[in-house]
Amino acid sequence: MPVADHPDRASIVREVTGYAIAFAAVAAAIIVTRVTWPFFSRTPLILLFTATFAAARWGNETAALLAILGAAFGASFAVPAGTVLVDESAIILFVSGSLIVNRIIIGRNRAETALRASEAQFRAAWDNSAFGAALLNRRGLVERINPAMERTLGYPSAAWGGVSFGYFSHPDDQAEERARFAAFIDGSEEWYHREQRYRRADGAIIWCRVTMSATSDGAGGGRTGALMVVEDVSRRRRAEEDLRAWEARYQRLFEQVPIGLFQCGVDGRLVAVNAAFLALLGHESIETVLGARIADFIGDRDARASMQDALVSGGGVHELRTSLRMKDGGRVAAMIEVRPVRTADGVIGCLDGIVRLL
Repeated sequence: MPVADHPDRASIVREVTGYAIAFAAVAAAIIVTRVTWPFFSRTPLILLFTATFAAARWGNETAALLAILGAAFGASFAVPAGTVLVDESAIILFVSGSLIVNRIIIGRNRAETALRASEAQFRAAWDNSAFGAALLNRRGLVERINPAMERTLGYPSAAWGGVSFGYFSHPDDQAEERARFAAFIDGSEEWYHREQRYRRADGAIIWCRVTMSATSDGAGGGRTGALMVVEDVSRRRRAEEDLRAWEARYQRLFEQVPIGLFQCGVDGRLVAVNAAFLALLGHESIETVLGARIADFIGDRDARASMQDALVSGGGVHELRTSLRMKDGGRVAAMIEVRPVRTADGVIGCLDGIVRLL
């Protein structure tokens, strides 16, 4: 496919450009030295040395080595015949010096290439991160933010420069946030996280999970600031609040319904009962029945066996008519229904039951 060929073409272009630079530099050095003679008579190889430097700096590694070889063979053409003797020792010294400089320059080029690649990777991760991020100094002032942070809070990058990271926090959270950050910068923790409120540019209040990681000036160096990563968790918080509200409504309904309700584990032991269930059996406190087996309250042996079989098999009980033992030793006629409650993966988590008086 044409798209797949692009990296190969680019590599070939770089290679050809490197060889062209090396060839042109050496050729130009030979021509200029010869044409301007005797201007370089005291240092006849200086332009060739400069050419090998240029080939190493702006060409590629192989081209730079070929430039040294070409300069060594072309040195005799750079000076007029019989004018200056470029002897074998001078060529050996030239080649040795050029190779040393070549290794230094190539090593520097590799380091710069690795640094550029690392910076490009960091820039890509910074610019395309789904989470907001900000670089802070030791005082907590913002030095840089990424595009996701702009989107999260709605403020442009210019509004953050030199501003305390807590400026956009909810007023009720600012004092605690500043104290936590100060303790973190002066402490030994590598990171911490918390959830707090922030003010968006449109005035809306959102909840964010903030992760603060220390930055330093190198191995064993002091802390220079922190990297703050912000994730909007408003939807999750609202879902949790809705869940808690639903659970509270369910609990009120469970307690107030006039029918006896109970919940037991897969072993048949009661884990929850409502007030109507307690009143039906004559108990005043939930502690007196929790942990007991529902089958222990069934007075009829056959009905008790049916209940135990249903618990073992994981099935339900439908309209089981029996008598239940009350706290005072009496019995009351009732009908029991039990149904298994399964988890998302199909495993029975508990059993819900209903008791009605007959």
